[in-house]
Amino acid sequence: MEELLNTNARAILDVVRASHNHPTALEVYESVRRDRPRIGLATVYRILHQLTEQGLIKELGQDVECSRYDANTHRHDHAICTECGALLDIPLNIHLPNEALQAAAQATGLAMGSHEVRIYGRCTPCQERNKA
Repeated sequence: MEELLNTNARAILDVVRASHNHPTALEVYESVRRDRPRIGLATVYRILHQLTEQGLIKELGQDVECSRYDANTHRHDHAICTECGALLDIPLNIHLPNEALQAAAQATGLAMGSHEVRIYGRCTPCQERNKA
């Protein structure tokens, strides 16, 4: 499927894969525009949607401001800095009993499809800034 991507889609996929900060669509657009100055923001949004639909990237739920994108499409968890908004991959597996996950989903009326653990706190750079 990847081999069928046009040059704009390939450039956008490369930006998401090279990024380690789960970029927003605007960040992807600004990065891609350096090499492709004629690309439009609407095109970037459309291609990000297509790449997500094709399973080549993952859209990380929409927060108050925007969605973020992740090239790691395997199930993994995230930590979010409550001060600067950094979204970080958790480098280990957090195991939760399937029965607990199913019960939580049923309590909200959902038929569970997948899950993700999110831990909130302050990242190392923000902790260091606050010490100074």
